[in-house]
Amino acid sequence: MKPSEFARVVERYIRPATFPIGFKLVKSQDEVPEKARRFEGITICQAYNMARRYRWTVYFDGDTTCPLGVVAYGFAEPDELYNSGELAYDAGYAASREVGVEFEKAVPKLNVGEYVGGFAFPLERDEAIPDFAVVYGTPGQILRFIHAVLHEKGGAFETKILGRAACSEYLESFIEKRPRFVVPCYGDRLFGLTQDDEVAFAFSWEMAEEIARNLEATHKRGIRYPIPSTALRLRMILPKSYEESMKNMKKSD
Repeated sequence: MKPSEFARVVERYIRPATFPIGFKLVKSQDEVPEKARRFEGITICQAYNMARRYRWTVYFDGDTTCPLGVVAYGFAEPDELYNSGELAYDAGYAASREVGVEFEKAVPKLNVGEYVGGFAFPLERDEAIPDFAVVYGTPGQILRFIHAVLHEKGGAFETKILGRAACSEYLESFIEKRPRFVVPCYGDRLFGLTQDDEVAFAFSWEMAEEIARNLEATHKRGIRYPIPSTALRLRMILPKSYEESMKNMKKSD
């Protein structure tokens, strides 16, 4: 399935406020689109948020500024500050450095040096076949992706939430080949300008066709977005004068 085809399905059935994006990891600069934008001194979450908001293709690598993302994507070996738990402790997440170590253990990681960089791009531009994709939306919109994942197999959708390093949670959908419901982290909101009402859904690209098929199937079965509120179909209680006026007008007919 072409990325642009999936983007059209999302627009038809979900209509998110920002562009669905793909992530492509590269082993050589030759794989990076010529028009990809490059920025110095930004975090990975800034890169992909520009892609989803501005419809840009944005490159990122070990020169980005957040150590969590750099380690997660395998662009560098963690240093002693990272391994000691100092980062999670200093940022206020962990009650102690020992607890900070547990935070860092939970961050999904690629092997160091496996890729030299990556780029995020709006799916509708067909820049590449992505390794994984991410869609931001309201909880009601992202709920529709949960429906799509479960439609053919049932059961429950399981996920875990780190509360930090959301870029690594998106990456984990690629590493583990299973979709993720993600609550974008504090940094994503602080640096990437993700809003309070936004959550996200990430999936390995192998699942794109299945998800698209089941977004359409569940829509046809009546599970839709926007959710068709019952209230619009109920008789409302109006002021008595309104009711009397309607009676009078009906009598005059």
